[in-house]
Amino acid sequence: MRKLLLIFLLFLTISVTLSLSFRDEFTDLIELKILEKRFENELIKVDLRIPWLRFSKDLEFSKNLNREIEEKFALLVNRVLEDAKWVRNDPILSSSLPYGLWARTIVTYLSGELLNCVIYVSHYTGGAHEHLNVFSYTVDLVERKILKLKDLFIDSFDYEERIKQYLIEQIKSQPEMFLPNAVDELRRLNMEELAFTVSKVGLTLYFPPYVVAPFAFGILDITIPWSKFQDGLKLSF
Repeated sequence: MRKLLLIFLLFLTISVTLSLSFRDEFTDLIELKILEKRFENELIKVDLRIPWLRFSKDLEFSKNLNREIEEKFALLVNRVLEDAKWVRNDPILSSSLPYGLWARTIVTYLSGELLNCVIYVSHYTGGAHEHLNVFSYTVDLVERKILKLKDLFIDSFDYEERIKQYLIEQIKSQPEMFLPNAVDELRRLNMEELAFTVSKVGLTLYFPPYVVAPFAFGILDITIPWSKFQDGLKLSF
């Protein structure tokens, strides 16, 4: 915990880059901000834009959610910073300093019932290229909880099998985009481990490099139309 507090102190610049508010049918004031957090020294350069939420009728949920997001990124910063300290005295490896950590948030869905955002993350710790990852938060604004992928569907619906069927079709139709073992990897993959977002169009799943596709494609996102789940959806979009 002490390390986390030290990392928070390193976030020297905090500014609001986006602010949205609305009143839903429950007359609940909901505010969304994208906070910008930056700092730089000889070891690390950090440039983050992460979500911050405020629910006027449930401040405790707001506090817990914001803390979870802050701590996730504090841990990432700490991990990169520790790597940078380790190579600082190496005459060869130290040439790649300062290491970098970058994050951007995109809101993909916002209604009186649901908020969905995706956070793209890149960090560089030497080598040929940066490391890419992606996180997502789907928040039920009525029940005040973070939804998992399974929460979008009725309990008896085999959503994982339906998703994998669609994705395997996409892989087989465009094999040049995917790794040779993409189908086998997909069959073994736990869908709940993937970042996801929702929109009016459908469900979008996000694949970091080397999961099913080469690094050249970056974070690969594939959208599945809602029509593929029409007999199993619990929520409407």
